[in-house]
Amino acid sequence: MKLTITIIRWIARFIGIFLFLFFVWFAMEIGTPDFDMMSLQEIKLFAANLLMLIGLIIVWKFEFIGSIILIGSYVFFSIVNFSFWIGPVFPNFLLIGILHLFCWITSTILSIRKSNFTINMLLK
Repeated sequence: MKLTITIIRWIARFIGIFLFLFFVWFAMEIGTPDFDMMSLQEIKLFAANLLMLIGLIIVWKFEFIGSIILIGSYVFFSIVNFSFWIGPVFPNFLLIGILHLFCWITSTILSIRKSNFTINMLLK
């Protein structure tokens, strides 16, 4: 079971690295946004993208918190964009969040069987 969790975790991390590098490359090509020229909806979409990228970084150290940030920011992005399935790239953030949340839940269940639940398990 641990091997399966490790494989799923690394698949999610690999997809996350690819997405992070794709968006960093895209940001370097386009440049910094001019917030004065952006509408309120575009600013919200930019903030959701930034939160998703931050979630990709946090999920490496704190899997539960990072996955909640990824899922929550994707839901916020979908609400602002008025569509749940936005192209072929953005649903990968939701997939990564769900995969990491699954890995965290199964790892926590396995460790609860061995010992008692502590608050520190939320920070794994």
